[in-house]
Amino acid sequence: MRMYALKMGCAMAAVTLTLLGSPVAHADDASFVHDTQALGFIQASQNLISTARSACYFLGFYNRDSDQVADRIKRYLNVDPDMAHRFLVLSVNEYCPQYDARVGA
Repeated sequence: MRMYALKMGCAMAAVTLTLLGSPVAHADDASFVHDTQALGFIQASQNLISTARSACYFLGFYNRDSDQVADRIKRYLNVDPDMAHRFLVLSVNEYCPQYDARVGA
């Protein structure tokens, strides 16, 4: 009986910590679009958001180097390398902050 109570206590503690743990990063599309447009990006909002999420996907799932991802952004959004890097940094800050160290944010 004692072992059952111990297991149940551990299980309940795990559920509580899972539900009340640290909040998950939540992207704010509107602020991201505003920030990128303030930098001079003129693309449609959905294109900016989609490109940003794709950048995170390439950094994470495909484990691409940040320079490779910035080059893709440069070609897709038709901007210079500096603008592409700035876009990448904003994307990472908003959508995938776990990769901050990889982009020099």
